[in-house]
Amino acid sequence: MNQFNDSCPPDSRLAVELADMLNARERRVCTQRELLAAWNCPLISFTMNIPGPVKLLPHVTDAFQDGLKEVEGALARLELNVVHGEMIREKTGWEAFLSVDGTPEAVKAVTVAIEDGSAVGRLYDLDVIRPDGSKVSREDLGLSGRKCLLCGQPAQECARSRRHSVRELTEEIGRILRGRYGA
Repeated sequence: MNQFNDSCPPDSRLAVELADMLNARERRVCTQRELLAAWNCPLISFTMNIPGPVKLLPHVTDAFQDGLKEVEGALARLELNVVHGEMIREKTGWEAFLSVDGTPEAVKAVTVAIEDGSAVGRLYDLDVIRPDGSKVSREDLGLSGRKCLLCGQPAQECARSRRHSVRELTEEIGRILRGRYGA
């Protein structure tokens, strides 16, 4: 994968609207479909869990780069080869796509270990998609869903009910990133 470095400060010019996020999601799904068809193997779709209108907060690029290195290293240690990789940076955030020669469940086990392995890992969104287009869930591996950054309850419940404000979440993400990368 290409190396990059970009400690981008928050900037209102980089604020995203709902339409931007919907367009990014649509583009991501198209890219996923194209890569699944081209490579016919499990696909890791990597983004960052950054709520709010500004997705490129200070140190988000550092965290994304470190996460990508961590994923590639963990896959290599298990001899799960990345046969193709792509990266995209938009104001909606960083995205990486890794086509991996391995079973979807083995790949998901790697990504879950990384997501759960550190405070910064909790900011990673590492989806694993089977060649047929279905996602491998934590539950498929007999694991529980992700926990909320703030209260430890199931993350989906907090997101669905909007239990926490964007400000609270952004402050916690900033704290996590400063704890890892400094001011």
